[in-house]
Amino acid sequence: NIQDRTYKLSKGVESLSKEEHGLFFDAVQRLGLPNEVKQAAVALYLDFKGRPAGEYNANKHNLNVFLIASVSLAAKAMGDLRTDQEFERKMLVRSEKLVDAEDRILRSFAVQNSAVRSAEFVMQLTRRQIQSMADAFEERELISSDEEERLVQLSHDYLDAALENGLNVQMGYRGRAAGVMLKAVRDLGLSILRIDIARAAGVD
Repeated sequence: NIQDRTYKLSKGVESLSKEEHGLFFDAVQRLGLPNEVKQAAVALYLDFKGRPAGEYNANKHNLNVFLIASVSLAAKAMGDLRTDQEFERKMLVRSEKLVDAEDRILRSFAVQNSAVRSAEFVMQLTRRQIQSMADAFEERELISSDEEERLVQLSHDYLDAALENGLNVQMGYRGRAAGVMLKAVRDLGLSILRIDIARAAGVD
């Protein structure tokens, strides 16, 4: 229920420093995120912070961008379809810093036991990225709504096939989304350029 979720969120936030607390609530307020996403973001950040990679970056006083990246990852994994550019603009972070921090967090989950199921989490992020990219192409009138539906379905089919062959969790979800979508675009004969796919995925 709502009281339980609020309690869990408040207990997680209590583990944040005053500076982290301020950054966290500033980011989620800019994005207008629900409690479920806030709770997931705190859990992601605290999990990463307790790992060797998190401890290393804490010693370098470099954890702020990972807190923001945790908010971004949690929102995307739970279905937020805003573009990467919208996330970057609202959270006041440069694209390359956000991409790098997200990838480092995901790689840290794959290295050792984690509260996060890394393969499942990466699949959620990849599916969401595919949908967000296709939505952007349809909005730009590069494809029709029917073509968007076929593009998303075929991209998901290729993603499922990749999972059956063994998902490499070290590969970034943006690059994986771009790869399967490029293949789907070619097979469907759509007029979307490789550079448009790379830019939409944030890997240009």
